[in-house]
Amino acid sequence: MQQPFHHFEPLKGYENFEATTQIMIAEILARQLPFEIIDSENNLLAVTFKNREFIIHEGTISDGNTLISFWISNDKWMTKQFLQRKGVSFAKAVILGNMVELKSLSIPNYPLVVKPVDTDHGIGVSTSINNEEQLRVALERAFKYSKKVIIEEFFLGKEFRFLVVDGVVRAITYREPANIVGDGISTVEQLIDKKNVGRGDDYKFPLLKIKIDDEVTRHLNTQSLTIHSVVPNGEKIYLRKNSNLSTGGDSIDVTDTIPSYYKDVAVKAADAAGLRIAGVDMIISDLNNAPSQANYIVVELNAPPMLSMHNYPYIGVNRHVEKYVLDCILNS
Repeated sequence: MQQPFHHFEPLKGYENFEATTQIMIAEILARQLPFEIIDSENNLLAVTFKNREFIIHEGTISDGNTLISFWISNDKWMTKQFLQRKGVSFAKAVILGNMVELKSLSIPNYPLVVKPVDTDHGIGVSTSINNEEQLRVALERAFKYSKKVIIEEFFLGKEFRFLVVDGVVRAITYREPANIVGDGISTVEQLIDKKNVGRGDDYKFPLLKIKIDDEVTRHLNTQSLTIHSVVPNGEKIYLRKNSNLSTGGDSIDVTDTIPSYYKDVAVKAADAAGLRIAGVDMIISDLNNAPSQANYIVVELNAPPMLSMHNYPYIGVNRHVEKYVLDCILNS
């Protein structure tokens, strides 16, 4: 089993902040800039630079991005429209305002992905939907979190997060879906408990715990497994398809190995929404092939990207991305 290299130590005196905010505070302290904590529960602070005050929320929400670019990226359907304008590939999809509309829409072919239009962190997302019964269950789940829901084609490949700052890719993380590796003795539930050691229940930690929910249970069932099954030694079991770190995914740094032409796509995608600070989620089927509609899609854009995954990956090196992000904010 690969051993994790991440080692996150909460910033003394600021342990109650999210990890991304802690990273930014540490950089502000290192630069000896005057700053004020406005609301610790909401990760809200103000920093002064050259006699100007800059408000920073959750580490990256700031004047670094305009309000309109933030708004575009916060709406998954709107994002698709702006990606299309710039010729960036994305998943074919339809949008629903209620369950009744399903009968009148021409939906993409199975398998499908269902997601609320304006949530993040994988909330309400269901993947690998293969029939109408699964689709209806997924839609009911998604509508609990949003008034509008997207149904889109499932694109096979690996998912990567590109951090783009001022038109430059500063870090790339391969986000591997929540998984466990068997030892021939422990049950699925016991293996999850072991892997959760050192992970958090919230974003105060770079890596979050794997939680056994309906989606995990469903994916285990498709593999004829339950949480009580013993996994053979060395066998890797995926617990869900979506790779969000919020649902227990692993972050693996691949900044130095991704071809430059996919970095160019990430920059183009961020620019499509006018984002100076962006987390670009991209699924790529074959890294050895140049970008084409058949080989990649941009899944979504994130105006408040999580920085801690790049500084404290499950496997990899610290990219110190806060330096570039703070420079962007202070020069906005």
